[in-house]
Amino acid sequence: MGFLYFVTYPLFYRLFSSNQLQSKMKRLITFFSIVLVLFSCTKDADNSINYTVSPIVENGEHHLKVKMTFTAKSNGETNLLYQDKAWGQDSLHNVIHNVKILSEKGEIVSNRDSGWYSITHPKDLKQIEIEYLIKQDSDGDLTTWDTYRPIVQSNYFHLFSHNFFMLPKHILDTSNDNFNVTINWEGFPEKYTLANSFGNNEVTQVIENTSEEKFHTAVFVGGDFRVHEIDIKGKKVAFAIRGDWKAFKDPIMVDVLEKTVTAQRNFWEDHTQNYFAVTMIPTIQENGSGFQGSGLTNSFATNATNNEHLEVEGLVYLFNHELQHNWTGSLIKNNDEEKQYWFSEGFTDYYTLKNIAKGKIYNLDESYFIIEFNGFVKSLLTSSAKEIPNSEMNYDNFWSGDQDIQKLPYRRGAILAFYIDQKIKQDSNGQFSLDNVLLDFKNDALKSGQKITHPYFIKTVNSYLKKDFKPFFDRHIEDGKLYNLEQLFTDFNFEYTPTSQVFDLGFTFSEDKKSIISIDKTSEAYKTGLRAGDLLKSRSYYYDSIEHEAKFTVLRNGKPIDIKYFPTRDANIPQLKNNQHNKDLLDM
Repeated sequence: MGFLYFVTYPLFYRLFSSNQLQSKMKRLITFFSIVLVLFSCTKDADNSINYTVSPIVENGEHHLKVKMTFTAKSNGETNLLYQDKAWGQDSLHNVIHNVKILSEKGEIVSNRDSGWYSITHPKDLKQIEIEYLIKQDSDGDLTTWDTYRPIVQSNYFHLFSHNFFMLPKHILDTSNDNFNVTINWEGFPEKYTLANSFGNNEVTQVIENTSEEKFHTAVFVGGDFRVHEIDIKGKKVAFAIRGDWKAFKDPIMVDVLEKTVTAQRNFWEDHTQNYFAVTMIPTIQENGSGFQGSGLTNSFATNATNNEHLEVEGLVYLFNHELQHNWTGSLIKNNDEEKQYWFSEGFTDYYTLKNIAKGKIYNLDESYFIIEFNGFVKSLLTSSAKEIPNSEMNYDNFWSGDQDIQKLPYRRGAILAFYIDQKIKQDSNGQFSLDNVLLDFKNDALKSGQKITHPYFIKTVNSYLKKDFKPFFDRHIEDGKLYNLEQLFTDFNFEYTPTSQVFDLGFTFSEDKKSIISIDKTSEAYKTGLRAGDLLKSRSYYYDSIEHEAKFTVLRNGKPIDIKYFPTRDANIPQLKNNQHNKDLLDM
């Protein structure tokens, strides 16, 4: 699974339609198909888990009720997997309520530290039925961060399966990650739409031979969603979106999605996936815009701030990045997740730009690649975390909330991908490129389940190069040393400018961002009148953008003063020239 988060701040700061079956014959066919599938599962009933999900209202609040039935553990002690900490969130047990055993008497205890619900019940119990409620625990307007917690409203729901469906530990342990799941959706209004990572337009879903990783890395939505079905070479892509968007109409994003899926499947030489889902929900941000996405099983989930600041070009990037994770991160897995984010996120970023430019998606071309790649270079070289060694890239650091650390593997890996791509082209006189390496990774993953390890990565790249790649890799990935970009661009005959303007507010916020505690006297901020000690009444700027004015209203001696400036400074950061010579060298 991959995450992408981008937010801009002109703030004073980047299923199924619940259409009922149309005829008695259709009902009959569906009924018999369900019976046959369920019958086929009875031979392996010990590895089967059945869920029934229905909406309920209690004290005016909307919840989802989940009933689950499965074979109990014979010793009278059954544990249910439900992590209290996952995907940067904690206290997820807070969303579970009224857990009870329906089939027998027993005791259920929440064990937050271990990520389980522990059940004591009679020994040798054959089947056990559990019921619990899922309640939304976030308040106020929906923000991007809230979307990683269950959302259950009167008109829709949005949940990831790891904080929706409990899983019996003993079934996971004994099934070798090969169990069956049946989900029945009951009691939803006739016009209610349901869609998820496993299908749409199904009141009963049977998911066979799945694993904890696949099942618990899925998205489930329902309610006032519009589902657009796209056919790509006979394969189904479902786009489930809700909200009245200010920046675009549905057909624009449907076209972007269709072109994105087509371009990427063509690149990967892979049109085998029968079903894929994309979900999109609006979030609230008073000023500025942001978007976020997660690559998942057979799907990716996105959200974006619904206001006039949202730009479709950013969503094109988001869609392409997340769809890439269908291969880099999903099929081609990291052996040590955070330690290989430079690959699963960085290479994904590089091929996001490359595929957009090559496919002319949303009419973007090589100029788009150059502009965005230059942005990656600036982001890395101005980062406070730019030389952190790879050994320090771990779960706690990545999810610490420090944007510089979170962006580091994206930028470091994307520049590495650019280097390898150009180096292979140079050494092979254009016969091969990084494309061949990625296709090797895909084929090895399919054949043997090969994961990305550093020795395997280096060995595969070396098969296309004249000299050993390991010293370069160790220096810039393992040790985290900065690339010599001037030399790199020169070696590959790219034209570049040695300096550029970079984003710089010119001052330091107080911790609560309500005042200025220090200021650079050489900055544009100082030149236009901001001073240390100023109280900020309002602030508006696009983070990392030098093209938009920063606007502040400060209180000085009790009087409001309006100040605006372009938050830039000159820096010794090389940038590719956006010219035909460089476009030809890129050879998209």
